[in-house]
Amino acid sequence: MLTAELKEWSEERETLVRWLKLKKPVPKGNSRHIYISIIKKGLETKSVNAFLEHSKLTKKQVSKFIHVSARTLQRNDPGKRLDINSSERLLELARLYYQGIEVFGKTEKFNQWLNSPNLALGNKVPIDLLDTSIGLELVMDELVRIDYGVYS
Repeated sequence: MLTAELKEWSEERETLVRWLKLKKPVPKGNSRHIYISIIKKGLETKSVNAFLEHSKLTKKQVSKFIHVSARTLQRNDPGKRLDINSSERLLELARLYYQGIEVFGKTEKFNQWLNSPNLALGNKVPIDLLDTSIGLELVMDELVRIDYGVYS
């Protein structure tokens, strides 16, 4: 069981490295500790643009979710680092997308689910919850339940 979990973490980490255009080598080890060090260092603005390609979200949507204005993202040099809060939000958003695509198989199907009212989330549209940490956590929890076949 632990080996499967470690493999899953490794696949997630490698996917996020690609999606966020992180510089290699990303250290090996516990993904959560690696994520913390990446967040504290700060993701670069180019990571936002790279993530947009994989998520099919708009810059306006992502800017709302990571709490940085779209205008600031547009003006920033691609190498400029985001602050710790925005870096964490972007990394968590990328992790959510990774999980969603794993569950639904395709970005388009996951985006469709994100934009549809969900009874388990109080009949709220999941994408409307992504601008808060707790909302993002609720959406992630729901994805895990779907993945395990537990519909609430």
